[in-house]
Amino acid sequence: MRSSSDINTNTPLIRSPRAHWIQWAENLHRYELDGIASWLLDGGRPLGILFAQVLYMGRPFLGETADELASTLESDDEARAFASFLDGRNAL
Repeated sequence: MRSSSDINTNTPLIRSPRAHWIQWAENLHRYELDGIASWLLDGGRPLGILFAQVLYMGRPFLGETADELASTLESDDEARAFASFLDGRNAL
């Protein structure tokens, strides 16, 4: 068992892109884009990978959230899981 003294507090926490899923889903729902986003994530895999590369190139200008979205789009499993999350089929 680890004690509190074994934990390195200087190491930044690694956050999963899933940490932003609720915020992304709320934004998509606000603009009524959640249905089309889910549809594109399910059926538009080649476009998702291409869009992920565009987001990676724009990383210095777009920030951390764009990097995490690119990571989600690049992974087939993550993209399908986020599409399911948008459809309400699965939780985090």
